[in-house]
Amino acid sequence: MEFDDNIWYAVNETRIILEPEKVLETFGQTKIKYRIVCQSSDNLCKVREGVILTEKPLILSATQFAQKVLEGFGPKASEYADWLKGHGDLLNVIQYGLQIRKEEVSESEIHEGLETAVAKVVEVAEKDKMINVVIQGVDEMWEVSLLKFMQSYMQRSAPVNFQTFQAHQVNANEQIGREQDSYIEDRFYEARGNKAKINDLGKELQNFGRFQEFEDRFYALLREC
Repeated sequence: MEFDDNIWYAVNETRIILEPEKVLETFGQTKIKYRIVCQSSDNLCKVREGVILTEKPLILSATQFAQKVLEGFGPKASEYADWLKGHGDLLNVIQYGLQIRKEEVSESEIHEGLETAVAKVVEVAEKDKMINVVIQGVDEMWEVSLLKFMQSYMQRSAPVNFQTFQAHQVNANEQIGREQDSYIEDRFYEARGNKAKINDLGKELQNFGRFQEFEDRFYALLREC
């Protein structure tokens, strides 16, 4: 597809000045306060502030990411997101249910050069107790700059989230295994001398996929009956 050169310019000119140390939460909600500083003229910079709200992560493809972004962003950011759909190798992340809280977006002006304006915004952000990001972006294309940050931040968070997912899954499987072992032992005890319960036990072992593991004990119990 033909791509607007202004979008590429915005992507290439975007700078993350203050990046959150903390990655996105794996199993909970994360709120990120963003401040985007854009130079409007030699001695005038615009600062846009808002909140990105993230929900519990899910696996997300590049296409799904683009579709999600299209729900909340303007046309230029959506065009950039649409380009990402065809370049899945550039975007292999997790879905965070990202939303721009448009009602919280505010705009202010600093009558200084870009370097001074950025320094002032960083000073304010560092005192904020929320998770903060300060972005140096391009005026009129600031949503593209925000999307560029979101993409890179999600990619940075994804490996940590995957590891947490995996560890959680391992712990959950171990817990399930322990509970299943205890349940099977109880069923063996209850089935002694009761052929009907022995047959039920056999069916349950097959349903659990563990009949072969307990096969010798099962037939020994059956012979004793």
